Amino acid sequence: MKSIHLHTMALLGGLVLSTAAWAAGPAQAPASPASRVTHYTAAYTVNPDGSHVENRSWSMAVLKPEAVGTAGRTSVSYDRLLQKVSVIEAYTLKADGRKLKVLKSGFQDLPDAASGLQDLNVQFPDVTVGDTVVLSYRVTTSKPMFARQFSINESFPKTDTYDDVKIRIDLPAGLWSQDQARGFREVRREKKAGRQITEWAWDNKEALQAAPPRLSGHELEEEAGVLFSTFRSHAELAKAYGQGAHAKAVVTPKVQQLADKVTQDENAKTPREVAKALYDWVALNIANAGTCLRLGSVVPRDVDAVLDSRSGDCKDHATLLQALLKAKGLQSGQALLNAGNAYGLPKVPVASMVNQVINHIPSLNLYLDTTADSVPFGMLPFAEEGKPVLLTEGHQDGLKTPVAPLGFNQQIMKTEVVVQADGSATGTVDVALRGMFAVNARLRLRQLTQVQAANMVKSFFESGGQTGSGSMVKDNARALRDTYGYRTQFKIDRWLKLPGPGSFTIAPLFYSESPVADYVAASSQTVVDGAETACSSGHSVEEYRYQLPPNVTVENLPKDVKLDSDKLSYSATYQLKDQVLTVKRVFDDRTVGNVCNAAQAQAYKDFAAQAVPDSTAQVVFK
Repeated sequence: MKSIHLHTMALLGGLVLSTAAWAAGPAQAPASPASRVTHYTAAYTVNPDGSHVENRSWSMAVLKPEAVGTAGRTSVSYDRLLQKVSVIEAYTLKADGRKLKVLKSGFQDLPDAASGLQDLNVQFPDVTVGDTVVLSYRVTTSKPMFARQFSINESFPKTDTYDDVKIRIDLPAGLWSQDQARGFREVRREKKAGRQITEWAWDNKEALQAAPPRLSGHELEEEAGVLFSTFRSHAELAKAYGQGAHAKAVVTPKVQQLADKVTQDENAKTPREVAKALYDWVALNIANAGTCLRLGSVVPRDVDAVLDSRSGDCKDHATLLQALLKAKGLQSGQALLNAGNAYGLPKVPVASMVNQVINHIPSLNLYLDTTADSVPFGMLPFAEEGKPVLLTEGHQDGLKTPVAPLGFNQQIMKTEVVVQADGSATGTVDVALRGMFAVNARLRLRQLTQVQAANMVKSFFESGGQTGSGSMVKDNARALRDTYGYRTQFKIDRWLKLPGPGSFTIAPLFYSESPVADYVAASSQTVVDGAETACSSGHSVEEYRYQLPPNVTVENLPKDVKLDSDKLSYSATYQLKDQVLTVKRVFDDRTVGNVCNAAQAQAYKDFAAQAVPDSTAQVVFK
């Protein structure tokens, strides 16, 4: 389970076109809330083409001093090219009944570089305990995300306090739709004057003291909310995106020339080798830029424009690779998925639940994501493994991306230490990685210069209260392989306090991506009944060789250990001969990822607890 069990999965809300931000309650809510949402309404009026007007209004009472700061500020995010925001009213309602309106200087309309959207920031005046902040605004969307389609996901955490929440959707009666309410009660559903109007209501006057277990998927039973969509199926949603994307995957002269050049190497003969060469080129030469799927950004740019700029979002990446593959006679498509923490999709297809586009090559049974520029061909980032995919062509319900095979994620760390009579030490640490561990280390160390590497070694020893120095040699980070390695040389001024007596712990003497300690740390994790967590297999080997000086006599050596269970094993061996101490520890995790239930987490925790005494054992000397 590779220590991903240390936290439960958070479910990604996906794309939010416009929303009011308020002081959200923490995961562990206090006995009495710091703030209270006294009313919240969201009303959508939808046109036949999917464009719509969204009216939102909310008020929040400030009950404790810790809520004053967050209550005094909020923002509305929108697309300035396709949406218009009109503030109807914004004011602070003082405890004595006075209304202090937000003045012109209290509004700031600024671009959000991270999302590509515009943020209308609102600063409420003179907010103190006992006041209520009020905001009402309208968002007019002139062009929908997808033509003649409309979908939303409104979610509300049960750890926050709400007195009155209402959701209303008014759309043409001729538009087919489906919906799913979670916790909300339906208060109106009628057809009137050619319109279909549906309303839901909810309140949460006594907030949960602690968040309930988060379940895998987007049937968000731990949150109240409403899913609404005019899409009939996930296949229709994928097709809506694919219509615009595939039309852009054109083999232009520039694309053909590049495809021929990239694959002219003698190692690019088979279809798989051709696909790998093209994948590597796009991953290493096209920067990942911009929010991928949102209003006004569902159609990729022209492939020549992507090549000219050498950058693009996930749509641009996928479409460019599709065009390059097509230029070499390889048919491929695109796929939508959620690259957040959700490992399922809702029954009601909502566009905001998918936020990433990747490539799919049916003939090779491969999924590829060139935006992950440290991930080798044939692999996906961990966050995209085991996820439901919506194929834009040939869609089949129930398809998922593959997970890493057992034994694929490996780390082998070999440490050699030569201890001098004064307690100083020199040595080397060699780390060989494969799979997800190689990907992570490559990403961490890619930009590290020699000077920075030396500082990293120095800082590592300083963090342990020691004085040391060293250097690092690492593999070429631009070679996208499923293996990666590095070697560190070090010198520590006084590693042991000599003359003795004393002791030392067997532990890594430099950074490693997947140390045995990470697995054993699961012994202290919290397991929540009913919760599912992200998990993965892993294999970690640590070998140590200590050359001890003649003035050191080992008095107590840990005993060999061997532990086994159905999915896990741990072993440790110790040998002392001619002042040379050799240690080998192996933790083998054969968990099939990428989602594990609470029973699996508890079994993992119990097993890891058995390994704690050995992993923390010390070598005693005099």
